[in-house]
Amino acid sequence: MNRPPTFDESWHRVEDRRVCLRPGVEIFPQRFRGMRWYVVQDSLGNRFFRIRPPAYRFICELERSRTVGEAWERSLKIAPEEAPGQGEVVQLLSQLHQAGLLRSDLEGDVAALFEAQRKEQSRQVATQWANLFFLRIPLINPDRFLQRTLPAVGWLIGKVGLVLWSALLVLGVKAIVENWGQFRAESGGLLGASNLPWLYASIIVIKGLHEFGHGYFCRKFGGEVPQMGIMLLLFNPLPYVDASSSWAFREKGKRALVGAAGMIVEVILASLAAIIWANTGEGLVHALAYNVIIIASVGTLLFNLNPLLRFDGYHILSDLLEVPNLQARASRTTLYLVERYLFRVPNAVNPAESRTETFWLAFYFVASFIYRILLLAGILLLVSKWFFIVGILLAIGFSILWLVMPVFKAIQYLLTSPRLEGRRQLAVGLCAILLVTIIGVIAWVPLPSHFRADGVIRSDPFARVYAGSAGDLVEVMVPSGTMVTQGQPLVKMVSFDLDQEIELLRLDLKRLQTMKREALEADPVRRLSLEEYHQALLVRQHKLAEQKESLLVRAPVAGRWISPELATVLGATLQRGTELGVVQGEGKFYMAAVVRQAEVARLFGGNIRETGVKVRGQEERTLGVSDLQAIPADHPASRQDRQRQGGQGAGGANGAPGALSSEPFFEVRAFLVPQSGTILVHGQQGVARLDLPWEPLLSQWVRSLRQLFQRNYRV
Repeated sequence: MNRPPTFDESWHRVEDRRVCLRPGVEIFPQRFRGMRWYVVQDSLGNRFFRIRPPAYRFICELERSRTVGEAWERSLKIAPEEAPGQGEVVQLLSQLHQAGLLRSDLEGDVAALFEAQRKEQSRQVATQWANLFFLRIPLINPDRFLQRTLPAVGWLIGKVGLVLWSALLVLGVKAIVENWGQFRAESGGLLGASNLPWLYASIIVIKGLHEFGHGYFCRKFGGEVPQMGIMLLLFNPLPYVDASSSWAFREKGKRALVGAAGMIVEVILASLAAIIWANTGEGLVHALAYNVIIIASVGTLLFNLNPLLRFDGYHILSDLLEVPNLQARASRTTLYLVERYLFRVPNAVNPAESRTETFWLAFYFVASFIYRILLLAGILLLVSKWFFIVGILLAIGFSILWLVMPVFKAIQYLLTSPRLEGRRQLAVGLCAILLVTIIGVIAWVPLPSHFRADGVIRSDPFARVYAGSAGDLVEVMVPSGTMVTQGQPLVKMVSFDLDQEIELLRLDLKRLQTMKREALEADPVRRLSLEEYHQALLVRQHKLAEQKESLLVRAPVAGRWISPELATVLGATLQRGTELGVVQGEGKFYMAAVVRQAEVARLFGGNIRETGVKVRGQEERTLGVSDLQAIPADHPASRQDRQRQGGQGAGGANGAPGALSSEPFFEVRAFLVPQSGTILVHGQQGVARLDLPWEPLLSQWVRSLRQLFQRNYRV
């Protein structure tokens, strides 16, 4: 880490002043990474500041010295290698003064103190309203309530609570695992209109108990909880408590426990809800328990436990790594890298302790920024899908917050930052060149373009074998797993009812022949009507003969006959249309994927450069494609017509009505080139990648965005 300069041009402004900490300001020692730090606590404003030992020693010298200059000289004599430079002293005194923590012998000091407090309060309010999507509104001071009720729940914060927590967690996980199929099936109705009010009510209650968990843990370890209120998270009111007094705890384990307290409570709630859910039937209690499980488990993992967001996981990680103000330090480290290696600013100070820490802090800054953008984009898509106008308003707000404001601050930094003195023109020029280069690459430089499609591996040929007529299964003529030829008998069935009907029809035909001979001489007109009846009986006889022949089930195509469970139902009566097994080939396979009409036009414009398919579970190999075909699938209108007529194919899975597409689509078939070592089985899942001609990223992004809007909003 580069050491800042010893002397500073602003030193004359503070050198002759006598200042010290005002009454009510306390300092506590802490250890980070084996090094001693000090926490400056403002009891009046419940604020905390961490300072290094050199700064602490300088503050102590302020109490013994007449002026700031004398205090700095004493610090320099005691520890010349560690003493803060004049610039650091000026910055420290400036921060403490702005926070209203200093007292001086100059007239108007009291007025300056109140003015500093007023400015600090105004700054906090302005910060809150500037961060409109995460607005905090304080309501009450819960500290007295927590003190009075702590004996009732404090015994759970210890070994007894750990044992109970572990037992509930095991029982809750066991209940979910044992009923996993039902648990997955019920997720489909989570965002249903009838469940949304209960879901929101569950969120409010769970988050309220979550915040009380922070408060009780903080109170248990001796901290204060001076504030409780509502945080408007994306305009969604959620409770919060101020447990920042835990920052002054000496043991990092206690600080981490306070940070994890809310998640500990949510795990308890999720475990209890899982037990209730598994032991109740359909109803309100069952549905509420399911909501609590999802919110207190999935929500906790995505938000509270994630260290990339400034929630509980962030503070826990900061304490465990012993890196105070992790996000701010990561931002300053990234800014240092820009100033040091891009703008070539001399004497740039690296906040990190080593090169390794510099890398990880910069990585954390980039990762957290990307994750926040992706998370907010996902939230916007979800909200706009249900409430389009609200989604548009949120998108505008986020654009201002995450695009306009950062750009404005960057421009302000380039034009006014004193650190860029002497390097400002270079910094502005480099940023302009970098911006133009990025825009040029995105808009005009062709880059690789490809299309991905998920699909299913199918053998060619493949046919399902059905019972052509109702009857009793008497013989499986070919064992399952045997290769068969087209037309080879597979299954033999008999039908007593069909045989009786055929015999009765034979007798009717014989009697009709006699009646026709008699009518030939006695009543020729009647003979003509008997002739029509005779033709109808012959048609019926032909149909019955076909049904009789279908009792001997034959292979529709050549391939391997697969019917592992058919032998277990010998003697059973099977209805017409019952699936008996499948016959699938083994020499030719293709992957089938459903693709929208707009994409088919791109894929089959003669521009495909290369195509490859990866099979799930065997991703280390890429299969070549010998032929690519696009087969028009059912148009929505024709499918609706068939549904009205009761035709086949109108049903979806489990007999439910099939989902209708808003546009025509195609089935794309990619015929695979066999490869040694790759095992292909009908029904496997795969991914096809089609390499298309290179095009600029801007064109690719615009097309993807347009398709997103067409798919989700029909615009």
